[in-house]
Amino acid sequence: MPSSAAAVLQRLRLSTGLLASGLALALSLAACDLFHSDFDIAVGNRTANTVSIFANGKKIGEVGSNLTTPFTVEESRTGETTIDTAGSPTAPIPVAQVTFAAQDMTTGALSAGVAAALVKDVTTYVDVTPCVLVGLISGGSAPPCVSVSSVATGSQAPGCTVSLSGSDQSFGATGGTGNVSVNTSTGCAWSATSSASWLTIVGAASGTGTGVVRYQVAPNSTGQARTAFLSIGGQTLTVNQTV
Repeated sequence: MPSSAAAVLQRLRLSTGLLASGLALALSLAACDLFHSDFDIAVGNRTANTVSIFANGKKIGEVGSNLTTPFTVEESRTGETTIDTAGSPTAPIPVAQVTFAAQDMTTGALSAGVAAALVKDVTTYVDVTPCVLVGLISGGSAPPCVSVSSVATGSQAPGCTVSLSGSDQSFGATGGTGNVSVNTSTGCAWSATSSASWLTIVGAASGTGTGVVRYQVAPNSTGQARTAFLSIGGQTLTVNQTV
């Protein structure tokens, strides 16, 4: 009996030691930020004033009036996805849940929070616009409104790289049409998506090898300058429209 009790005690000590080691390892990994990932976002500010941008309550930067600014945020992983933005299977990709908000630096007005899912190596586009209706109801200046407009594919198949000819495009209030050349190797597939309903792709939205994406910009009757994005094979073309 004594030897049996001693064996049980020894096993308990071993289990306790393993548990302590596992906890120490987990704490070490957390300290090394292995449970965190960097995520790319682009913020477009369509208000008249500079705004501060917050992710999960933490300020990540400021964006001037009618400007678009890229940021990289570090967030805790909340899971993984095995499906890419084209709906195809992929290796596990880190995902994080965040809430975005914006504050007008001039008036101090703070927007409502908007939840979004961030995906590693995928750019999330955040638009800040005036909440005109809220301003009319309150009788004051319009506070900022935040929306997450779309995401863009950020990766390509191994050995495939895509580049776009031309720079960012600007259109007047009447809108118009444009095109951008897609340059890549033979056999490399790509697809194109738009971040806004007023910027539409005309004709083929995907291809293999070198090609051309044609797009149309609708007339702008909003009274506000606006910006949208074309994502093509992991590259981004910015389209601005005035009033």
